[in-house]
Amino acid sequence: MSAEATAVAGRAVRSRPPSRLAPRSAFWFILPAAATLLLVFGWPLVFAMKASFTGWSLVMPGSDQDFVGWQNYLDILNSADYRQTVLVTLIYTFSAVSCELVLGTSLALLLNTAFFWRGPIRSMMMIPMVMTPAVVGIFWKLLYDQQNGVFNWAITRVGLPRVQWLSLHMALPSAVLMDVWQATPFFMLVLLAGLQTIDENLLGAARVDGAGGWQVFRYITLPHLAPYMMIAAAFRVIAAMGDFDKIYLLTGGGPGNATTTISIYAYLTGFSTFDMGHTTAIAWIFVLVVLVISAPLLWFLFRTARADRH
Repeated sequence: MSAEATAVAGRAVRSRPPSRLAPRSAFWFILPAAATLLLVFGWPLVFAMKASFTGWSLVMPGSDQDFVGWQNYLDILNSADYRQTVLVTLIYTFSAVSCELVLGTSLALLLNTAFFWRGPIRSMMMIPMVMTPAVVGIFWKLLYDQQNGVFNWAITRVGLPRVQWLSLHMALPSAVLMDVWQATPFFMLVLLAGLQTIDENLLGAARVDGAGGWQVFRYITLPHLAPYMMIAAAFRVIAAMGDFDKIYLLTGGGPGNATTTISIYAYLTGFSTFDMGHTTAIAWIFVLVVLVISAPLLWFLFRTARADRH
C-alpha cells in the first residue's frame, strides 16, 4: 500500500464516529454485579421497611401481619431513650472522626518524609486497622481493667490514682479513644496516598519563591489533600455511626445508656424484647440519619470530581 493510501486510511479511521455500542456493552458487563448487589442489599431493605409498619413480635405468631402504620416510627421518635442514643452516636462519631483526621494528617506528613526504618514503621502502623472489631473490643477491655489493666498499672507507677475507665462519665471517651486507635491508620493511609500525588516541582518552586513550611502546607498541601480528607471522613462517619461489636464488647452499651449507640439500641430492642416492628423502624431511621449526615460530604466529593474533569 502506498504512503498516500495509508494516510487516507488513517484519517478515515480517526474520523470515524465513536461506536454507540460501547455504552451498551459496558451496561451488560456491570449488570450481573448490579443485580447481585440489588438482590443482596435491596431485598432486605424492602423487607425491613415492610416489617417496620407492622406490630411484628417474635413471641406473637401471626403478628407480622398486623399493620400499625406509622405508629412504630412515632413511638421511637417520642422515646427519650432513643433521643439519648442519637446524641451518644453523634458525640461518639464526630469526636472520633475529628481526632482521627488530625492524627492521621499528622502521621501522613511525618511518614511522607524520608527517615531510617520508614517502611517498617508504615507497616506496623497498619496493624490496628486490620484487626477485627471484636478483637479490638476485647483487647481494649483488658487494657481498661480496673485492677489488672495496663493503663492503671502505668499511671499507678508514677504515683497517680487508678482511673475507672469504664465508669459512667469515662465510658464514652474510652470508647472514642479505642476507635481513634483503630481507625487513625485509615486516615493516614488515604492522606499518605494523597501526599504521594503532589507534584514535587510545585513544592520546589514554592520554596524557591521563599515560602516557608507552614505556607507550603496551607496553600499547596492542604488544598490538595482536601478531597482525600473528605473521602476518608465520609467513609469513617458512615462506619463509626454503625459501630456495634467493639463498643458492645467493651461496655455492653453501659453503664446505663452512656455508650448505647443506635446500633446497640436496635440490637437490644430486637433481641431483648423481640420487637421486630420497632427494631426495623429504628434501622430505617438510622439509614435516614446516615444519609442526611453523609449527603454534604458526598455532594462535595461529586462537585470536586466534576470540577477536576472540567
